[in-house]
Amino acid sequence: MTQRYTVELRRLERDSHDNCSLCGRPFKPAEAAHSGYAADGRPLYVGSCCEANIAETAARYHWEPRAYEVPPPSALLWRYMDFAKFVSLLRDGALFFSRADLLGDRYEGAKGLLANKSKWDQYYLKWFREALRNPPPGADFGLSPEELEKRAQKFIVDLEALGKDGLRTTFVSCWHESEGESEALWRLYCPPSSAGVAIRTTFTALNLSLGDDPDTKIGRVRYIDFRKSFAGPNDAIFRKRQSLSHEREARAVIHRIEARDEPGIRVPADLKQLMQALVISPFAPVWFQDVLNETMSRFNVVAPTMTSDLTSEPFY
Repeated sequence: MTQRYTVELRRLERDSHDNCSLCGRPFKPAEAAHSGYAADGRPLYVGSCCEANIAETAARYHWEPRAYEVPPPSALLWRYMDFAKFVSLLRDGALFFSRADLLGDRYEGAKGLLANKSKWDQYYLKWFREALRNPPPGADFGLSPEELEKRAQKFIVDLEALGKDGLRTTFVSCWHESEGESEALWRLYCPPSSAGVAIRTTFTALNLSLGDDPDTKIGRVRYIDFRKSFAGPNDAIFRKRQSLSHEREARAVIHRIEARDEPGIRVPADLKQLMQALVISPFAPVWFQDVLNETMSRFNVVAPTMTSDLTSEPFY
């Protein structure tokens, strides 16, 4: 295996994660997935069904389901923000990704409830003990029962430390997935008497505005009952408490080890691509649209603007 990765191969792995890129056959858990290149240089991501087409193998995996669900290409995403944050977006030409441990939810990245941690520990202790007792062919760890148990216990400690440390190197941009506006989110981010906007975009437009970067994972948050369920080591950043399911969050996630001491990172974005529409807060004063237009003109940004549907008058 060459471990040679082009951007095109990484994008193909992302986009064809669940299926062979040649014949479309769905992968099965623990099945081998092969990444590499055809004889003509085309990137391939295939199962054993089409492995013969690979002339250069870059990597081989035991396939597992994706840690998050990808929204449909046309899914509508909303980002509600006050005017100050919007101006910052225009000035920087970049989206702000907050460090995960500073998002304001103490359950962010949690694997489960502390009261259930013993069940979690026992599961992974059993798994690691078996791995040490049954090494791959040709490996002999030569561990005594005492040494084996010491290593297994250290694994549990290291696993939790890794989870906590990972929050400092994970950065998130949060979006609301919905066909229409949310009055609750207007009130949360742009409360009455304040001015703000909502960016309306699509999953595809958000991805393209961020450069179609395969290192940026964009997916739906799954809401789970932590009293009965655990998040896995690799999917916890896409799991939240069931009590927050009204958020209907889709999030973009980036890992940056070098930024671990920063409160967030600014990721360059194509604002013309991103801003499919700008919706003005229903609570904004009447003069705000003129200010909005002047501000966008100053930064040479053009996007369709519209008033909120919530300002429409009813009849009785």
